[in-house]
Amino acid sequence: MGGLLSIRLKDLLTSHPNVGNIRGRGLFWGIEFVRNKTDNEPFPSCSNVAFEISQLGLTSPYCISVYPGSGTVDGVNGDHIIISPPYNISQADVEIIATTLRRLVKDYFTSKQIKSSG
Repeated sequence: MGGLLSIRLKDLLTSHPNVGNIRGRGLFWGIEFVRNKTDNEPFPSCSNVAFEISQLGLTSPYCISVYPGSGTVDGVNGDHIIISPPYNISQADVEIIATTLRRLVKDYFTSKQIKSSG
C-alpha cells in the first residue's frame, strides 16, 4: 500500500504550484509547501501554512488528520504536513486519503488566495 500511496500522492499533488516536494517511504509521507516552486522559496513562519492546513483538515468535508511541521528550511521558515495511515489500509483507503489531501491542499490555497510567486 505504501507504493500505491506514493504514486497517488505524486499523481494528484505534484503539479500544485505550492507543493514543493513529496517524499517518504512505506506509509509515512511528507508534503512540503513552498511559496515559489521554481526555487523552493518557503512561506514565512508567520503564514502558519502547515498548521492551518492541519486545522482545516479536521473539519468537514475533509475529516482527515495530518501532522503539521514548520521550520524545516532554516529552523524558522518552511512548512510541511506528514501523513501516516495505519498499516492495514486498503486500496480504497489509499484513494480516499490521496483525493482528500488533494482537495484539502487545493481548497486551502484557493481560500487564502496564495499563489506561487514564480
